[in-house]
Amino acid sequence: MIFLKCEFSTNATNAINSILNKSQIPKKVDDPYEGFQPLSWYMNVLPNSLGVLIHFDHREENITSSRKSLVAGISKGLGLSTLLLGNRQFNSPMDYHDILKVYNTNSQCENMVKEWLEPILEVFKNLEQEHRGYKAEQKALDKLSTLIMGDYVAENESQDLMEYFLETAEYKEALSSQQVLFVGRKGTGKTANLIKLKNDLSMDRRNVIIPIQPQGHEFEGVLSVLNRLINKSEQGHLIESIWKYLIYTEIARQYFEYLENQPLHRQKSEEENIFIAFVKQNERLINADFTLRLENIMHNLNTLNQDETMEQQRLKVSEFLHDTMIKHLRDHLGNVLHKKEKVSILIDNLDKSWNDNADLERLSDLLFGLLNVVHKITEEFQRKTYKHVNVNLSLIIFLRSDIFSRIMSYAPESDKIPIKHLSWSDSRLLFRVIENRIEYSSNGVVSPTALWDNFFCKEIKGMSLKEYVGNLILPRPRDVIFLFRSALHEAVNRGHSKVEEEDFLAAEYLYSEYALRSLLPENGGRIKGLESIFYEFAGEQSIINRNELEACLKKNSSQNVNEIINILCELTFIGQEIQEEKFEFYSEKRPPQITDKLAQRFVERSSKRQKRYKIHAAFHAYLGIEESIPVQR
Repeated sequence: MIFLKCEFSTNATNAINSILNKSQIPKKVDDPYEGFQPLSWYMNVLPNSLGVLIHFDHREENITSSRKSLVAGISKGLGLSTLLLGNRQFNSPMDYHDILKVYNTNSQCENMVKEWLEPILEVFKNLEQEHRGYKAEQKALDKLSTLIMGDYVAENESQDLMEYFLETAEYKEALSSQQVLFVGRKGTGKTANLIKLKNDLSMDRRNVIIPIQPQGHEFEGVLSVLNRLINKSEQGHLIESIWKYLIYTEIARQYFEYLENQPLHRQKSEEENIFIAFVKQNERLINADFTLRLENIMHNLNTLNQDETMEQQRLKVSEFLHDTMIKHLRDHLGNVLHKKEKVSILIDNLDKSWNDNADLERLSDLLFGLLNVVHKITEEFQRKTYKHVNVNLSLIIFLRSDIFSRIMSYAPESDKIPIKHLSWSDSRLLFRVIENRIEYSSNGVVSPTALWDNFFCKEIKGMSLKEYVGNLILPRPRDVIFLFRSALHEAVNRGHSKVEEEDFLAAEYLYSEYALRSLLPENGGRIKGLESIFYEFAGEQSIINRNELEACLKKNSSQNVNEIINILCELTFIGQEIQEEKFEFYSEKRPPQITDKLAQRFVERSSKRQKRYKIHAAFHAYLGIEESIPVQR
C-alpha cells in the first residue's frame, strides 16, 4: 500500500494511518515531514503495490500538491486502485475533480477509506499465502537478486527490522534503565530503537508497554493557555501537571483496553474490577484519545488568567488536575500494576509540533516540562508509602537533537534524565547495519569478510569501498541503507553478479538527491527558501571561503548571514576548517561550540584572512559540486 500523507498533522491523517495499520497490509509512506521521495522511488514501488491513497490538504504548497497529482496520474495509468482524498477547503484542479473524494468530517473520511480498502483487503489475503512461497522461491535464485536490504525508513519495515536490528550499547542500557532520553538527528535510529524496545519488552507477558505518540497540532491549546499566564513559575507548575495528567490517563486508558480485551475465562482481580469501574465512571476524562483528553484539560483551564494571584492560579490547577484525577489515578494504577515486572512508557513524535509557526520559547517550555516531570513520575511510582504501593515504572523519550539543543537554549537548567546520543561517528557500526541485513537474507551462511568479498567490489574511485562510503554519506543508518539499497538495485538491473563500482556511482547521485531533501524538514522553517539557497551552490568548488559563501547566500535570502551559516553547519551541509586542509562537521563527538572555536583559532593563528568551509560530499553529485584541489605549500 502506498500512502502519500498530507503536509499537516490532522485528526483525519491520524484516522487514515490507524485504519491502514489495522489492515496489516505492508505500507510505504511518503511523508513530507520526512522529505519528499524522488520519482525513481515511485517507479520502483508503484508496480508492485495493491493500492495508492493520496491525501490532499488546502494548506499545502502548490509544488506538494503537484507532486501528488503526478503520482496520482502514474498510479491511474498503471491501473492501480487509487483513492484521492481532500478536505472540503481543498480546491482540486479540473483533471481529477471528478474522482477526488471530499470529506467534511473525520468520520466521513474514515468511511471513505474503509469502503475503498475493503476489496483490496480481499486481494491481499489471497496473495499473502502466494507471497510466502514466492519469497522462498526467490531465495533459491540468484544470490544477489535475493538480498534483502530493507527499507531506510524504520516505520516501513517494522517486522523484518526485528531480525536484523543492530543492538548498540545505548539500546542495551535503555532496556534496563528507569529514565532515558534518546537524542539524535533524523535518520539516526530513534524510531527503530522504539520499535525494537517495544517488541523486546512485549515478549515478557509480565511487562506492560505504553507507547505515547502525540501529534503536533494537539499542543496548540496548551500554548494558548500558557500565553495568558504571566507568572513564569506557575507556567512550569501547570506544564508539569498537564504532563502528569496526560501520562497517567494514557497508562490508565491503555491498560483498561488490555483488560477489556482479555478472554472471558480470564478472571479479573478485585483491584482490576475496581479500576475498570473507576475508568468507566470517568470515561470522558480517561477513556478517550489523546486529543480529546487534552481538549478537556484546556476547557477546564481556560478560566485561568493573568490577573489572578499565584496562589489562585496554583489552586485552580490543583483543583482541576491533582485533586480530581492525578491523585486517584496513582492509587488505582499502583493497585493493578504493582505485580507487573515492568511498566515501560515510550514517548515519541514530540518533534511533530516543531513547525514554522511554532512559538519556540513556549514550545521549549512545554517539552522541557516533560523532561523535568519524567524524573518525578518514575520516582513517585518507585516509592512505596503507607498510601501507595510501588510500581517498577520506566519512561523513555525520543527527541530530535536539533530540537533538544534549542530546548536547552531556552531552558538551560540541567535535567535529571540520562541522555543517550544516537551517534554513528564510528563507521564500523554503520557497516554492521548492512552486514546484519545481508546475513539475515542469506540465512547467516557467510562470514562478514566473505560477505563483502562475495557481494561487493573492493574499490571505488581508487579508495576502498568502506573508505568511499564513509567519506560520502552523512553518518546515519538511514543514509547507509539508502546508498547500498540503491546500488543493489542498480546491480540487479544491470545483471551483475556483485555490486560493482559503476553501480555505486549511479547510486551516489540518487543518494545525493535524497540527502539534500532530507535536510529540508530538519530546517523547520528557520531558513526561508532553503531549497533555492542550496541550488545557488550548484557547480561550486567543494571548498569555499567566507566571502564566496556569503555571496551564495545573499543571492536568495535577506536573512542574517551569520544565522544562516550557523544553521547550515548544524545541518552538516557545510563544515569548518580547523587545521590546514582539515574540515570538521558538527557531530555528537563534541559540542558545536568547540568546533566553532577551533575554526576561529585556526584563522587567527594561520596566514589566512578568512574562514574556509567545505560542502559535505553527500551533496556533491546532485549539485554538481567539484572537488577542490588542496593548495600545495
